[in-house]
Amino acid sequence: MNIAIVSLAIFLIVSPAIIARRTYFTKELSKSFTNKNTLQEIFSGIFLAGVLHAIWITFVELIGYKIDFDILFKLLFDPRSITDYSNITDNIYKIILYFISLTTVSALISYLFRNLVRVKKWDRKTNFLRYDNNWYYLFSGEVLDIKKYSDDDEISSDDVNHRLVDVLAKSNDSEVIYRGNLIDYQLDKNNSVEYIVLSYPMKKQNGENKIITSNYFVIPYSEILNINIKYLSTTQTEGDSDTDTAE
Repeated sequence: MNIAIVSLAIFLIVSPAIIARRTYFTKELSKSFTNKNTLQEIFSGIFLAGVLHAIWITFVELIGYKIDFDILFKLLFDPRSITDYSNITDNIYKIILYFISLTTVSALISYLFRNLVRVKKWDRKTNFLRYDNNWYYLFSGEVLDIKKYSDDDEISSDDVNHRLVDVLAKSNDSEVIYRGNLIDYQLDKNNSVEYIVLSYPMKKQNGENKIITSNYFVIPYSEILNINIKYLSTTQTEGDSDTDTAE
């Protein structure tokens, strides 16, 4: 029973941090959340939870509520010493409101900060805010915004609307080159590419070009020897079109 109480208390304390982190690492960048090792996740969660609770407790006490730290520490470290749970049961709704409000505000701030980082491209301007999903930056074209990899100021990820790839792959005992528009890819749990998906696929084998009669073509990464990516930026103006490329 004591173990269950302690486990529940720890879960409630850490859950706002877990939800805040999960909100920040969403969508295509979620691999930055799932690819961490367990020990790193635990320490990151505990540290963030401590910061969130310190801020929220300060706010709660400023508006007139008091936190019973004595019973809180006993609940975490020595639950057997608690003989009277009335302070908890009498304030159960306030406790629930505390955790709901903290979790909601934390998730909202995390969501807004994530969008700010992405819109302002701060994750591409500084390593500190950069996500671990390097494949996303490469396949999306956002690598063009990272000075370390691109000095061309004339084209940025905002201009990219096509990603043309040439894929050198193994095919039985020979090699084949596939070409097409990269439209999707899948990562495994180790943050490695599992497969890529091309549209309008073509292939070149033994010096002969062939059109592949399919809408989409999936290439397992285990068969890929090399990938060449060309970022295309197409701008339409009255009657003509210009295409800029970056490799």
